[in-house]
Parts: sequence; structure tokens; C-alpha cells
Amino acid sequence: WIFIVFLIQTVIVARIHVFGVVPSLILAYVMCVMVLENEFRNAVTISIICAAAMGALSGRDFPLTVLFYSYTSIMVFALRKKPAYIGNFPKAIISTFILSGLFEVIMYVLRTMSIDMSVLTHNALPTAVFNVIFVMIIYPILKKTMYKEEKKKLLIS
Repeated sequence: WIFIVFLIQTVIVARIHVFGVVPSLILAYVMCVMVLENEFRNAVTISIICAAAMGALSGRDFPLTVLFYSYTSIMVFALRKKPAYIGNFPKAIISTFILSGLFEVIMYVLRTMSIDMSVLTHNALPTAVFNVIFVMIIYPILKKTMYKEEKKKLLIS
């Protein structure tokens, strides 16, 4: 799945420049995996591979991208069970929206060394919305392929 996601990111998604932003299919994939994965070792391995590849592909500040993706994915993995009454799908959407916008704001502040409120409307918000759309596409696919939940069979005796 990682290879397919990176292939789609580099060939198709990197060419999308709607409102001047390039969405990140990789961030959407990482957030879905962090919410769905049950084993910490697998989750961290996937997040580090995706973080390193996204840092190399993005053309942005490599160390910052890798650290942001790694730390936020570990944070999302740690918080995936809280609160228990909210399902995984809304958690993936909310975490992707917040972290996508936060990443764009942080990158803008570090590049320009200034704070401008227009970055929220022109960069952070459109990127977050597109990444949420990717989550809405990726989550059901991952749920049906990689993270199948076996239904309990009723034994009639």
C-alpha cells in the first residue's frame, strides 16, 4: 500500500494545484493507518517510512517534515482510543484536518518568519479540506483490504 500511495502522490496528486496548494495523500494515508492499526511497532514503522519519503518528495524542509509526520502520527496512534464513543472514521477526519492545517501554518511561519492570517484561508484550509477528501477515499479502502474485521459467527446448537 505504501508504494501505491507514493506512486499516486508523485504521479497524480503532485500535479494538482487547486487554489495553489498541493494536497498530501501520504498524510491522509498515515492518519488512516494510525487510527486503524492496533500494533505500535507496525504503526511507527509505517509512519517513519512515509515521513522520510514525504520529506524527500515534498521539496520542503526535510528534517521538519520527517519530525512532524513522525510525531503527529505517534500522537494520533496514542489517542486513537480516546474518546471511546467516537468512531475511527471521524477521528481520522478530524486529526487529518487539524494536522494538515497546522503543518501548513508551521511551514509558512518557518519560511517567512512572519505570521499572516491569509495563510489560513489561502493555504492551510484548502490543504486540510483536500486531505480530508483523501481520507474519505482511503479509509474505506484500507478498512476493506488491510484491516478487515472478522465478523463473529454465531454458533447455533
